[in-house]
Amino acid sequence: MIPLIFASALLLAAYDIAKKESVRANRVFTVLFLTSLCGFSSVAAILAATGRMAATLALAGNTEAMAALAVKSLIVGTSWTFAYWALKTIPVTVMAPIRATGPVWTFAGAVAIFAEMPTPMQLAGFALAFGGCILFSLAARFEGFTLRTGAIWLAIAGTLCGSVSALYDKFILHRLAIAPESVLFWFMLGMAILYLAADVVTRMLHADKTPFQWRKTIPFVGVLLAASDFCYFSAVAHPDAHISILSTMRRTSVVFTFLAGGAIFHETNLKRKGIALAAILAGVVVLALA
Repeated sequence: MIPLIFASALLLAAYDIAKKESVRANRVFTVLFLTSLCGFSSVAAILAATGRMAATLALAGNTEAMAALAVKSLIVGTSWTFAYWALKTIPVTVMAPIRATGPVWTFAGAVAIFAEMPTPMQLAGFALAFGGCILFSLAARFEGFTLRTGAIWLAIAGTLCGSVSALYDKFILHRLAIAPESVLFWFMLGMAILYLAADVVTRMLHADKTPFQWRKTIPFVGVLLAASDFCYFSAVAHPDAHISILSTMRRTSVVFTFLAGGAIFHETNLKRKGIALAAILAGVVVLALA
């Protein structure tokens, strides 16, 4: 499970950077539709090439499974929408520490839903992570970002939806026993349909007047996320998997995102934000070790 999770983390970091470049000063729902379509197409091509497409398509006859996957599409689609709109405004080095808190919320949900009871060491991890959040809020003020900034709340909402999605993955993969590649195929198809509808509606209502610009990173966003999610789902599908620990380890991707974002996009205030991120990740590591 461990190699799969770290592979997922590296791919997720590359996805975050490609996402920032794709959505920067761009029409959000058009980008979301194209990225999800590219991700779906890559999964479909791999399934067809490996002879597993028939088994995946056969799932269409399972009403319970299709309903669950439709809900998965809605949860992830909502998370992506919040995150992409946030990234139009805030730097990736501001987004990264917010996203780093995701495992904390996932762990809280795992305790509440799956009875994964916290130990004193895990509670210490919570305290470290929340301390890092306080440090980050102070650091973000130097760039004019506070809780009164709408994009910050969008980033928080996207992170919370991501945590809900992580908890829902365990239900789909364990309770319903749906294969990881089938989850990817159907929920990415669902997201492509949702985003196409959202793109058409926003254009008709002129809700997003930002002109669309094609960027070379757009097709890579969906492909990188599909690869990252496949590694992650394969790890979660293991009988002994603990969703709170695996999601925590996966979120170490924010370290690479933070460093690459600072270098590629020439963002500022890195020292203050870096200290806050280190505190959050320290809490994440304590959670994982516990």
